Amino acid sequence: MIVFPKPLIAVLPLTIALTFTPVHADGQRHKHGAELMDEIKKKVGNEKHAAVIAKRRDVMHTLGESMKKIASHLRRENDNIADVKDAAKKIEEIGRAIPDLFPSGTGMATYNGVTGAKPSIFSDATGFNAVSLKMSSLASDLVKAINAGASKSDLGAKFGMIGRQSCGGCHRIYREKL
Repeated sequence: MIVFPKPLIAVLPLTIALTFTPVHADGQRHKHGAELMDEIKKKVGNEKHAAVIAKRRDVMHTLGESMKKIASHLRRENDNIADVKDAAKKIEEIGRAIPDLFPSGTGMATYNGVTGAKPSIFSDATGFNAVSLKMSSLASDLVKAINAGASKSDLGAKFGMIGRQSCGGCHRIYREKL
C-alpha cells in the first residue's frame, strides 16, 4: 500500500482534474486567441462585450495552465522550481485582474452559452472580488514558500488551498460550466 503525505492527498483530486485536456460538450477542444474571438463575435453582437468575454476566457485558460504546471511539479513530473514560481506569480497576477474582466452586462444572463459568468458575479460583486483577491493572496503565499525553500509537502498544502478556497470557491458560486 502506498501512503501519501496528507497535503499531497489534499491536492490529488485537483491535480487529477488538471491533467485532462479541456473539451466542449460536443467533444471539440477549447479555442483561444483570435480563433476564440472569432467564435464569440459570431454569437455576441456587442464588440466590446465579445472582446472582454474572449479575453477572460483566455485568461482563465492561462490560469488553468499555471495550475497544471504547479500540479506537475507536485507529482514530480517537473522539478524546475523556477517554472513553479513563475506559475504561482501568474496566478497571483490573474487573481488581481479577474474583477476587471467581468464588466456589467457580460454575464450569462445576456450571453447564455457564450459565457458561464453567473448573475451572482454582478449581484455579489463584493464577494466575487474577495474570492479573486484571496486567490492572489494565496498565490503570493505560495511564492513566499518557494522563496523560503519549502518542501513539496508544504507547497502542496498551499497549492491545495488555492484550489479549494479560490478556484473551487468561485466556481461553486459564480460560474456555470459551459
